[in-house]
Amino acid sequence: MKTLRLKKKEDRRIRRGHPWAFSNEFEEIPRELVPGEIVRVADYAGRVVGEGYANPHTLIAVRLLTRGEEPFTTALLKKRIEDAKALREKFYPARSGSSRSRSTGWRAVYSESDFLPGLVVDKYNDWLCVQILTQGMERLFPDVLDALKEIYNPAGIVLRNDSRLRALEGLQTEKKVAYGEYAGPVEINLCGLRMLADLLEGQKTGFFLDQANNYSLLENISGGAEVMDLFCHTGAWGISALLYGASSAVFVDSSESALAMARENAELNGFRSETEFIREDAFSALKRFADDGRRFDVVVADPPAFIKSRQKMAEGLRGYRDLNARCLRIVRPGGFLITCSCSHHLSRENFLETLRAGAAMTGRPARIIDMRSQSKDHPVLLAAPETEYLKCALVQAG
Repeated sequence: MKTLRLKKKEDRRIRRGHPWAFSNEFEEIPRELVPGEIVRVADYAGRVVGEGYANPHTLIAVRLLTRGEEPFTTALLKKRIEDAKALREKFYPARSGSSRSRSTGWRAVYSESDFLPGLVVDKYNDWLCVQILTQGMERLFPDVLDALKEIYNPAGIVLRNDSRLRALEGLQTEKKVAYGEYAGPVEINLCGLRMLADLLEGQKTGFFLDQANNYSLLENISGGAEVMDLFCHTGAWGISALLYGASSAVFVDSSESALAMARENAELNGFRSETEFIREDAFSALKRFADDGRRFDVVVADPPAFIKSRQKMAEGLRGYRDLNARCLRIVRPGGFLITCSCSHHLSRENFLETLRAGAAMTGRPARIIDMRSQSKDHPVLLAAPETEYLKCALVQAG
């Protein structure tokens, strides 16, 4: 095993628990290093910091798998998947007396936060959907597959290796069934919400599980309400509002396939006449509703990331500001806006600033009632703030 030595004082952040070592922090990265090869990382004095897998062609040169002298083994990989499963089962019991407290869909492994960088596993009932994001985890995938089969005994496993992050690692993209026979969308229960997830063709791994704990924001504000679900994808927010007693829900998305799944999900939960589905760009729909004088008691805006890179920060901030302003314009006095951002590069404070700026553009008073992050199956590693990305605010408009 090769040893890569850090420059003087470059071990401090890593010793505090951060799992990444950057290429400019090493004295030298051997040219013959194979992408994904497991290496030993040492500080300037030669003391071992830990083991990790390396990629000489990326800015993050090593992602740590262990600390100190502990070796990384197949047994350790399996134990970490088991530990991640045990944590989720504390919060998402598979069996419960009430469907309101039962979930059959959750993120089973969340990369660095579960000490398995580059690996994402989502559980959809008795199916698993896996994303491999790095060269190192690609080399470990046979062991990952064996461990997942043994620990979960799943009906099948789908590989969703279509993330743009793979290109940065020099990996090709692919979507395929790695195990079992996939027959189409899988139904999951999220605390009483029944949803279909298309593991092969849906966005991400089939469903946005990171919002699952946040649908409860609708519980106390949906009774008798008229609700708009913008960027609705497969309809989880709007259908949750209906389950909490909303009188109607309007679903808006630019994707016909997403709206088709939202219709199926609405009917699966027993809603048909209470729903309206509109295929349209969200900003266009907001302008049209404002011009027509149509208003809602609750508006939910859960857009895709507006800021894909730091170079897009200014543009993205304007996008969030304008979105929040347009949403607030169609909220009835005393009504509510639930607004979200999944942009990794947007800090919580900058997100709040877009809310302040958006509210100022409308001239309406607004106040934050609740502020949340990603669900409990997406834990945040304190030493790695990069593992927290989701912002979700409940705002009341005056």
